[in-house]
Amino acid sequence: MLIDPYVVTPYATNAVSSIADCLGKEGYTTAFFHGAPNGSMGFQAYARSAGFDAYYGMDEYPDAQRDFDGTWAIWDEEFLQFYGRTMTTMTEPFMTAVFTASSHHPFKVPARYEGVFPQGSQPIHQCIAYSDHALRQFFNYAKTQPWYDHTLFVITADHTNQLSRPEYTNALGQYRVPVAFYSPTAMPAEQKTDVVSQTDIMPSVLAFTGYNKPFFAFGEDALTRPKTHNYAVCYNNPVFQIMSDSLLMQFDGEKVSALYNYITDPTLAHPLNTEDAPKEMTDYLKAYIQQYISRMIHNRLTYE
Repeated sequence: MLIDPYVVTPYATNAVSSIADCLGKEGYTTAFFHGAPNGSMGFQAYARSAGFDAYYGMDEYPDAQRDFDGTWAIWDEEFLQFYGRTMTTMTEPFMTAVFTASSHHPFKVPARYEGVFPQGSQPIHQCIAYSDHALRQFFNYAKTQPWYDHTLFVITADHTNQLSRPEYTNALGQYRVPVAFYSPTAMPAEQKTDVVSQTDIMPSVLAFTGYNKPFFAFGEDALTRPKTHNYAVCYNNPVFQIMSDSLLMQFDGEKVSALYNYITDPTLAHPLNTEDAPKEMTDYLKAYIQQYISRMIHNRLTYE
């Protein structure tokens, strides 16, 4: 999203490069999973335009009435088991995506789990613990399947929610979500603290699979080679933001409006002089915005 969420703009039907599109052309079977009513949040339409072969929503789930959470979707535990079992029926190689739902408001857990998980300091914490449990059960199933050892798993969040620590209750912290890349056999265990963006996931996955054809993306491979620019970009209405490994810079469309060192000032209480904003960082953000808007308007979000 820059300015408006992509799926609600007039350009949502643009041709796009995606993991599903690129790997689908290489013979991968592809599918998108979301346990809410089909059509919810525009995911089904977007999955189609992004090149996914199949979509599995509430309509495809075998016992939706029994396992519906009453608000959003099928409970995570049941839907992730359905997700795993369905992958076992797919022709390899395959690429899939799943969007979970149980950690959303009104922050309920199945009745059988009331009082089982830690309550934490926020209503969402019990739901996060439940979703962790559901994910753990999914991996317990996945480990028994023939596709497990040669699968790359990518886990991330689409946004933050119910912030409680001061370093997260600001213009930077509210966008700080983790991303985990996990391969049972082909990747060493390590933790990296350098800046990556969700836009880096696609180039990283394609590089990991050995994909070597041209494609269009705003991100870079964060796994197999050093990034050219350690930046992440987002839009925090009404300003654009760019983060490096130490700086947060805000840009109002014409000039740098704020600059912070979030390493030494994690709560962003002490802004720096905007004149000290690195020129490379400013130029990169301007080019990023220009590329995004121009390519969106002219339907050029694919490799030319």
